[in-house]
Amino acid sequence: MLRIRRAEAADLDGIRRIFNDSPKDADEMAAWWSEHDQRFAVLVADDASGPIAGWAALNPYSHRCAYRGVADLSVYVARDVRGTGVGSALLGALERHAKGHEFHKIVLFTFSGNAIGQGLYRKFGYREVGVFREQGILDDAFMDVMAMEKILKPAVLFVCRHNTGRSQMAEAYLRCFLGDRVDVASAGTIAADVPDPGVVAVMAEDGIDIGAARPKLLDAGVAQRADRIITMGCDVEGVARIDEDWGLPDPKGQPVGVVRAIRDLTKTKVRALVEDLNLR
Repeated sequence: MLRIRRAEAADLDGIRRIFNDSPKDADEMAAWWSEHDQRFAVLVADDASGPIAGWAALNPYSHRCAYRGVADLSVYVARDVRGTGVGSALLGALERHAKGHEFHKIVLFTFSGNAIGQGLYRKFGYREVGVFREQGILDDAFMDVMAMEKILKPAVLFVCRHNTGRSQMAEAYLRCFLGDRVDVASAGTIAADVPDPGVVAVMAEDGIDIGAARPKLLDAGVAQRADRIITMGCDVEGVARIDEDWGLPDPKGQPVGVVRAIRDLTKTKVRALVEDLNLR
């Protein structure tokens, strides 16, 4: 089973093995290691029984204090396990670490032809800033390098069975309260087609239209990126971790007065979450 953990000095040979841009000797790796500490973390992925499958690091972007909130990103995955989710697991864990250590932004530089890596970064919300012409050297030839960036925000995922009621309300309220200061999503573990009509109606009473929302199946990548995974009060399967359960009653098939009460309780819990996130 894949696990993500803090790297140790004993992992340096494995990290050097996976480095694929140019050969690194032991002295170079020791110098690189010395630049990393509790804040500038190095994480590795392994299964506790074999060599590490990949690693990711937050590197100093600049030693000037004005850029203290910016980190440079490295992600490397062993060739034989690419495409198996190792990169996503590492990047999700590293972003959660960055948010917990006062980083505001992550930047990265990738060869323009690295479509697989760019696909991973875009999936996690990184945007292209621009391309440096003939910036790096690969196989003795100058290569264009793309710069990408991401502003770090709390990422919250609400999960219930069908994503038709409670989780839709929670997502809508958090988006209403915090706007683009938070990445918020909701999902279900069982497919459904449309939100519960009773829930749509009582949300409209409160001035929020979720009639056009569509239930979504839980996506492992979204869950990996989430800082908080909150379930609504029902048993769900396939969720890697659950940080909190709100214990809300199911509004499906309930009288309108009961649905209103569930809506109001959801709103109260979301307001408390907003205070906990401390973004106001």
